Amino acid sequence: MPPTIGFIGIGIMGQRMCKNLIKAGFEVHAFDLSPAAMEVAKGLGANTAPNLATLARQVEVVVCSLPDPAALLAVVDGPDGILAHLKPGSLICDMSTADPVTARAVHAKAAAKQIAALDCPVSGGPGGAEAGTLTIMVGGDQAALEQARPIFQAIGKNIVHCGGPGAGQAAKLVNQSLVAIHTVGLFEALLVGRKQGLDLDTMVNILRTSSGASWMLDNHIKMKALVHNHEPGFALDLLFKDLKLFVQTATESQAPAFIAGAALQLYNAARAAGHGKQDQTVVAREMEKMAGVELGVLKA
Repeated sequence: MPPTIGFIGIGIMGQRMCKNLIKAGFEVHAFDLSPAAMEVAKGLGANTAPNLATLARQVEVVVCSLPDPAALLAVVDGPDGILAHLKPGSLICDMSTADPVTARAVHAKAAAKQIAALDCPVSGGPGGAEAGTLTIMVGGDQAALEQARPIFQAIGKNIVHCGGPGAGQAAKLVNQSLVAIHTVGLFEALLVGRKQGLDLDTMVNILRTSSGASWMLDNHIKMKALVHNHEPGFALDLLFKDLKLFVQTATESQAPAFIAGAALQLYNAARAAGHGKQDQTVVAREMEKMAGVELGVLKA
């Protein structure tokens, strides 16, 4: 029998992962603090739990998709958290983006209750979540990964065991730092080109067939900021959080993060301008102000 799953966090990513688990035949019990998100879960075919304690008592595996480390710890800890109510032998799969220190803390708290835990953040955005093709970066024991593998296979196509507790979160932060750096690096280059009178379409056409080509340009940026579409595929507030965690982790690791640190301040400026809920590529609007020129709108 497939395990009964509790899914906590029915957001942009969570609702799509939840849908694919139900489609794969898993019984899913969902919880979110937002009543609207709970209605979405119900519409997908999930059972909805009134609180975390009830959910934890009904399931064998808990999957979390939460906005930040504080939200994760709030779900895990305390008399009303899941660890107080899960049965020994249960499994926690945290698919949020947190940080290695928090991930290791969750692993330790779970182990003390004879519960396995994996930090298993994902990459691929809403499109990958919808298609069930996410990359899943897993930290924790191999045995726990094998227990979770059928669940992961309903959500993603590239399942990578990165190492022990915290390794999945470390891998995700490496990826997120490059998402941010590639984004602001591209806008910086294009703005210099615009200042020199180059046409946006001309530059993009050159970049797409040259050594300056970028996955971010082809798969996200050209469909967002370059056509003034700021509906969130991935909200700026969330990328700011991820990049801040990367810089924090770099500092703790005594590794340089000069470029990531500069990118972090550009995202912070965009947050200060009120763009936090929009797509992360809206950082272009603040960079345009600094450059005194607009990128324009991509025609093709």
